[in-house]
Amino acid sequence: MGGHFLESCRVPIEGEYDVLVVGGGVAGVSAALAARRSGCSTLIVEKSVMLGGLATLGLIAHYLPLCDGRGKQVIGGIAEELLHLSIKYGYDTLPEAWRSGGGGADAGGRYRTVFSPAAFALALDELIEQEGIDVLFDTVFCRPVMEDGACQGVVVENKSGRAGYRGRVIVDTTGDADVMARAGAECVDGANRLSYWAYFTDLDGMAKAVESEDVRLGIDLKMFGVSLREEISPEDPRAYHGIDAAQVTRFILDGRRLLQEALCDGRRKELGLLTIPGMAQFRTTRRIRGWYELTERDVFRRFDDSVGCTGDWRKAGPVFEIPYRALVSRGIQNIVTAGRSIASAGDAWEVTRVIPPASLTGQAAGTAAALAVREGCDLDQVPMTKLQQELAGAGVLVHWQERDREPEVV
Repeated sequence: MGGHFLESCRVPIEGEYDVLVVGGGVAGVSAALAARRSGCSTLIVEKSVMLGGLATLGLIAHYLPLCDGRGKQVIGGIAEELLHLSIKYGYDTLPEAWRSGGGGADAGGRYRTVFSPAAFALALDELIEQEGIDVLFDTVFCRPVMEDGACQGVVVENKSGRAGYRGRVIVDTTGDADVMARAGAECVDGANRLSYWAYFTDLDGMAKAVESEDVRLGIDLKMFGVSLREEISPEDPRAYHGIDAAQVTRFILDGRRLLQEALCDGRRKELGLLTIPGMAQFRTTRRIRGWYELTERDVFRRFDDSVGCTGDWRKAGPVFEIPYRALVSRGIQNIVTAGRSIASAGDAWEVTRVIPPASLTGQAAGTAAALAVREGCDLDQVPMTKLQQELAGAGVLVHWQERDREPEVV
């Protein structure tokens, strides 16, 4: 069936902000916090009903390491603040040596923790309200309003209908580079294998708790993950790219079928299903091309425009500096991205897509946005020395100093 509907309407402008953050995941929250703490009026537009993205609604409740695996902390700032916030009202597995950001060669475990997604969501609400950041929940981003390469604002839709919001700088933390792509930025598609996380509880423990009339006793909360361990290239027709409605739907339904199969293998008598994710648990979907593309060859490389460091959550040792050039796109004057949509390719994309570097790049994007507002300049003209000074002053470890040799200078 072909044809088109013709849509034409006037959209009322409901607000004006210095910084508009589209996407309220960990990267978006970090960007909003950085911008607001720099004195900017800030709005978060979030399509779901809670902040935190995959970390909360997506049930990926593992705050991965802020260290290099050898006892040295490599990520600070808001990423560290949010790690401790994630366990403020819930359980944790944070090693004792890291509770005050200590570490050292004998730290006895990496600087990471498991957390309660629901408790983290509540703590995020509290923090955002305390900081004076405005939020629109259940609000879908529709399109950017572009004029000569600059975004004048965004059109959104929610229960009130369509509305526009003006913004001097836009931060794209959709996770899928939606704002960047619709603004005309050059983007790259990723691919995902099918993966699904859900939560179960031990039924025997629950029975004991009910018998004792104290639901706080005897319950052993377990995270149960099931996934297909297959490598899929972007060209493979089975790949889930996650950038159109049909693929998102297929990914969600296929994931729930995996869970259904797991429940039918006999474990349903031992484990009780508590909850399933409220969003598609994609890892890599779409990212910008960027002025610089971070790759695995950049491990231990020093960048003059570094906005922070990250270790490799999968193994001890490797450390990457993340260049500011990976957060901005050619021809786009006032939109910056953060999280898994930065220009990071191959194995480096696996390193930078997770919670700590997402928060780190979010803080960098929000700080750069605020600086661009104050300086009255485009994002690619933000004074790098000032940006790095502000990030360092907020606790970010801007450069990695390798112990045994000087990093390569680019």
